[in-house]
Amino acid sequence: MHNNKNTLLLRAALIYIAATALIIIGVQPIFIGLVSERLNLNLSQQGWILSVEMAGTLLGSLLLPVLGRRCPGRGLYLAAALVAGALNLLSGALDSLTALIVCRLACGMAAGLLYAGAISGLGRMPGQDRSYGLSLLIQTAVFALYATCMPQLAALIGNRGAIASMGFWFVLIAAAALVIPSRLHHQAPQQLAQCGGGSALLGRYALLGMLCLQLAIYCIWGFVDQLARERGIGPVDVGWAFGLGILGGLPGGALPSLLGARVRRGPMIGFGSLLVLLSIVLLARYSHDAEQLCGALFLMNFGWVLALTYYMGAIATNDPKGTLTPWVSILQMGAAALAPAFVAVQQQSAGRETIFVSAGVAVVLGFALKCAAGYLAPRHKQGSAT
Repeated sequence: MHNNKNTLLLRAALIYIAATALIIIGVQPIFIGLVSERLNLNLSQQGWILSVEMAGTLLGSLLLPVLGRRCPGRGLYLAAALVAGALNLLSGALDSLTALIVCRLACGMAAGLLYAGAISGLGRMPGQDRSYGLSLLIQTAVFALYATCMPQLAALIGNRGAIASMGFWFVLIAAAALVIPSRLHHQAPQQLAQCGGGSALLGRYALLGMLCLQLAIYCIWGFVDQLARERGIGPVDVGWAFGLGILGGLPGGALPSLLGARVRRGPMIGFGSLLVLLSIVLLARYSHDAEQLCGALFLMNFGWVLALTYYMGAIATNDPKGTLTPWVSILQMGAAALAPAFVAVQQQSAGRETIFVSAGVAVVLGFALKCAAGYLAPRHKQGSAT
């Protein structure tokens, strides 16, 4: 009974850390809008700030295996959370673009360590679909709350205070980390190192499909505030539209949490991808006021969270050697770093429409890869049998 309680607490802590470590993603458009207002940045410069921070999260994810061996468990999570909290406080005080970029790079590394550790831990415990669904459900609620509050905070205490307030979430992560064992990875290898069964081919294609979905989202996500302001929507209205739109992730995360693996993942991924594609069309053509923006973002978040949850579940359960699951966080962070940089380079010569075209192509390609996996996997098994 004591072990079951400890396992439950560990799962809850990892779910919470996975849900909140990437708080920057939930408020990226608002954060970059506040920074841009203070430092007078163009769209290309905004893209580089977003890209550098996401590159930091990717680097943090890649460093997890090395640092995890030296400082396994609680100590690593506590240190990363406290460092990230301090760097977020510092971000609110910086006036130099170069200093801000360096600070956000380091902050991204700390957040990437936290997220990768939590996702990897959950992937090696039973019930991955429900764990990932719950983490994305909580993430959606936190993102919606904070995205709505951040513009209000900026109006009350100024841009600097609103940016610094992101440090609060890492204080809560540090508190959650206290329930993690001091030697997590060595103490419970049987619980945390269970490898999934299934087909590695399916897992690899699901990994590529997830990468395409993430690339599609991050081509647009960090630039919503700028695109909305160009259409005459005020910053406070953008904040409300963004906060309410993120609530679309609640049904997107609730469905996998309730249904688990009782439904086929392919149709759920297809449905989620279709919603994301529809939202891209709406953002490109029919988002001229706060209500239309909110509707488009609601559909995007519903489809994104739904498809992402089942992509992650498909990877974790089709990982016979345990080598694919660690790539989940790495590729997510890689997409978050690459997409804004791609847009930043693209916007030096191309128009705004190319952002939406690139995102739409990526969504379609991701689902096509998943369909190809469903077709090739049975043939691969038959070939192996013969």
